Amino acid sequence: MVPAGLLLAVLLGAACIFAVDGTRVIAFPYPVDYGEGPLLAQTLQLGHLENIYRPDLAAPPYSVSNYPPLYPLVLSPLARVVGPAFWYGRLLSWLSIVAAATLIGLILHALTRDRVAGLIGGLSLLAFPPVYFWSSLYRVDALALALSLGGLYVCVRGPDSRWTGPMAAVLLTAAIYTRQSYGLAAPLTACLWLLGTGRWRRALVLAGLVTALGGVLFAGLELATAGGFSLNIVTANLNDYRLGSLATYLADVWTLMPIALSAAGLFLLAGGWLGVPSWRLIAPYLTGAMLSGLTVGKVGSNVNYLIELGAAVSLALGAVLAWQRPRRPAYAAIALLLALDIALMVLAAPYRVVVQGRLGQSAEAQRLLGLVHAAPGIVLADEDMGLLVLDGRPLYLQPFEMTQLARAGRWDQRPLLDALERQAFAAILIYTIPEIPLHRQRWTDEMLATIARRYVVEERVGLTDVYRPRRGG
Repeated sequence: MVPAGLLLAVLLGAACIFAVDGTRVIAFPYPVDYGEGPLLAQTLQLGHLENIYRPDLAAPPYSVSNYPPLYPLVLSPLARVVGPAFWYGRLLSWLSIVAAATLIGLILHALTRDRVAGLIGGLSLLAFPPVYFWSSLYRVDALALALSLGGLYVCVRGPDSRWTGPMAAVLLTAAIYTRQSYGLAAPLTACLWLLGTGRWRRALVLAGLVTALGGVLFAGLELATAGGFSLNIVTANLNDYRLGSLATYLADVWTLMPIALSAAGLFLLAGGWLGVPSWRLIAPYLTGAMLSGLTVGKVGSNVNYLIELGAAVSLALGAVLAWQRPRRPAYAAIALLLALDIALMVLAAPYRVVVQGRLGQSAEAQRLLGLVHAAPGIVLADEDMGLLVLDGRPLYLQPFEMTQLARAGRWDQRPLLDALERQAFAAILIYTIPEIPLHRQRWTDEMLATIARRYVVEERVGLTDVYRPRRGG
């Protein structure tokens, strides 16, 4: 039908943008996001068999590892051979999103036997704005999503195989040990789907295996790091929660794709009542993903908290089209509306402007890297932390993470303030946007006051103020 063809054409166009921009980000040699630098540093540490989960934050380096170790661990052998670079982590993330899109298509085909619906569902993930933005970053989320969807696909594709439980449990646990928030939607969905199809023994086996594997790994890592594992991935992640931030993110997503979200919501509410077979799997996954997505309200959160929701919405869109395929007028109307919605979503999404802006700052990043390399001592940075890692320097301070711990009363910042007072740092790079006081999330008021008193801005490179010690003390 013409509307379905139009929808596929729009999605293929979005996929081309995803591929072209992803290739450019992968090839960009400098940091694109605040969180890339710490993960690259952890990758290099694991490559040298160093502990990335320090149990005591009283002495420098003042750094934490917010995520379980699988993502940097996978990359660590390559990092040891190649050295510090962002391309291999970004390539892994990009390939993981491609794998996730493929798995969405395969899951939909297994549930509905509708190849077109599977293709549309898979391509929809690539068009989802947060996924597009995050897909090529040196971040853990894409790999976690691909592993969790792999676990779901194993359950859907071969629910009666004796290997389904062990294989799904390994994949689901691997996703959890890539990013801990993936312990909700996919494991819950897999177990409920097996229960709903009458395979209650296999559901219990799967739940038991995921619990056992996860528990053993947690206990082992906690013991090996002397309590550092829980300190880093649990305690250091307990940031303040702001309903205003949640409302802003949800409003942004709704504004970008109201028809797609409405279609997914209607399927969630009506699919079970009307007896749609795929509802048994997609409804719990969509519900779990929405619950996980609510954590985007935490201070410091970003659109990566909505990536799993994008996968759930993509599954729902494919299921809606497969469900309505026999009803040709409804099918055509839905396909046409989705084509319009996704076209506007791709054209209006602000994230491409952000990506293009960062890619256009190559000269500034190169200049900052030169300043870091020439600095005769320790350098502190926030947005530009990745430049320190590229220069072979350890991260003395992760400002956002330690600021949140200080404000929560879980870290004493006085030793760092004393070091700032002594002018112990050769340079401090602070990323400032006049319209958005981002630096006040990343540095405590006391840190900023001491820096203003003991250091001076000697130059501004792009959006980064370069502080150096005041002459004469």
